[in-house]
Amino acid sequence: MRQTVPELTEYRHRLDNAVTGFSLFIRDLCPEAQLEITLTRYEDEDAHIWVSLPADTVMEEREALANRFAEKSIDLLLTDGLLIMVGVEDA
Repeated sequence: MRQTVPELTEYRHRLDNAVTGFSLFIRDLCPEAQLEITLTRYEDEDAHIWVSLPADTVMEEREALANRFAEKSIDLLLTDGLLIMVGVEDA
């Protein structure tokens, strides 16, 4: 089924708001993180956020942050129907 222009506009607006909110969530947890955001769709994925943590981040903290990002991703999927994948790059 083809989406109409208003449906695509509404989808893009919801996606932009979700990605912005997710980015702010990441920044609150780790202000020094570098983010790379892509809105290219892959299969059922709506967007991707790649997070580069500071090099001095210890493994336990890195894993805890990755878990928090995954939980937030699932919350967005369940509440908004948007699948935003987040990857934490290795130091």
